[in-house]
Amino acid sequence: MSSHLDFFADFAVTGMVLGVGLGSRPDDWPGVLGSDFHEASWTDRHLVRQFGFVDANFHDGSGEWACDCVKVNPWQLHRFDDFVPKAIGSRYGSFPSQVPFEEVANRLVSAGVEIYHVSRVAVASLEQYWIPDGKVIFSLISEYQLEGFPALRLGDVYEAYTTTGVDLRAELLTRYR
Repeated sequence: MSSHLDFFADFAVTGMVLGVGLGSRPDDWPGVLGSDFHEASWTDRHLVRQFGFVDANFHDGSGEWACDCVKVNPWQLHRFDDFVPKAIGSRYGSFPSQVPFEEVANRLVSAGVEIYHVSRVAVASLEQYWIPDGKVIFSLISEYQLEGFPALRLGDVYEAYTTTGVDLRAELLTRYR
């Protein structure tokens, strides 16, 4: 059986969760992750479906809904015992309440995946790493967030996400390892 690290590595290099991702339709997700989800909307052209710790955001820009952001929120795992969708748990096993980025990075580097550190915009920003293969950004807890997230440690993954049109300027990137 695969592990939670395989889940994050798979997401990092594909930008998809069990084969669904950017450009998919809202009805594509329940067939993969199950019908246990919460739905919300902030405007009449926005929709988010929350499958445990996975959020699929959709936009209706031309009369048809399409996924424009996939976000994985491991920072929420410590709050709920059942926050991993069954389909993900069946494939990847159990997930710990904390996911150190170094463990994910080791898995990626051992597979030959490039990782880039993203320069901070503000000193209090989350630490960020860019995986160009899947156009995924990992945001980590830095010293400035520790007080607000006492269940997490320095360097734990707060979120990992991909979004349409993401483009990071080269001058913001430094090869991590």
